Amino acid sequence: MRATFEALPLDQQTSFRFFEIDQGQGFDGHWHYHPELELKWVLDGVGQRMVGDHMQSFGPSDLVLVGSNLSHCWRTAPDFSGRSRAFLVQFPQDLVSQGPELAGIQKMLDDSQRGLCFHLSGNSVHDRLRKRFIQLGMAELGSWESYSAWLSLLGELSEMPRDYLASAGYNPKEPEDERLARVIDFIFESVEGSVDTTVFPAACKIASMTPSAFSRFFKRHTGRTFSRFFNEAKVARASRLLVESAETVLSISLECGFGSLSHFNRTFEEIKGSSPGRWRKQFRAS
Repeated sequence: MRATFEALPLDQQTSFRFFEIDQGQGFDGHWHYHPELELKWVLDGVGQRMVGDHMQSFGPSDLVLVGSNLSHCWRTAPDFSGRSRAFLVQFPQDLVSQGPELAGIQKMLDDSQRGLCFHLSGNSVHDRLRKRFIQLGMAELGSWESYSAWLSLLGELSEMPRDYLASAGYNPKEPEDERLARVIDFIFESVEGSVDTTVFPAACKIASMTPSAFSRFFKRHTGRTFSRFFNEAKVARASRLLVESAETVLSISLECGFGSLSHFNRTFEEIKGSSPGRWRKQFRAS
């Protein structure tokens, strides 16, 4: 995986792109960025996503707005055998005017520089959003109906509760380092595979750095230590397994590379603000 610049095929006939992706092999985890903003609504699939320096598990109805030049990827879990589908809308930020009626939308687009995850609660919210996406898909690209449907979708989103993803100090326009891309790809693979204590030395080797130089390099680019980042990746996977599987908390802790249940409980609560048991109960009840 490389954190690469991606040129989107926008033309003079349309202001934005709207399309559905349906990948039988899953979202490939390609880490990339582009000047255009991207709205992604996952319809089917589970795994992990990374937006800027924020890593989290995702599932159906995951709805995220990614800002300009903000690196991002969605990677389907290798044990997921179903379809991975999503709606995508991509558009330049200056497409929205500065009129007072659009102030809420403009604020949302400005906030997307850190990435935004929207709260979808209740069937009525899902139904309204699905209706907006369907209207967008049915309208002829380049027509006023298409533009109106796109603006209505943004207006609907601008009034929804949402969370920032990337940290406040994250700079999306900082040049990407190819070594960091290789290391983060390695972290994804390690978390989803067999996790052991050789991950840090292996990461240093991938980056061709001494441990001390690599530690400084990694923290400078991500804003956190390698250990913290790796634990966040493991907890992201564990949080998904807690909701989707019937495995015991102990089994999940071992599967995700924690040496003991007490270490898992302590790390999970530090990162998620909740014990694994409460997390499982909360999300299974919702």
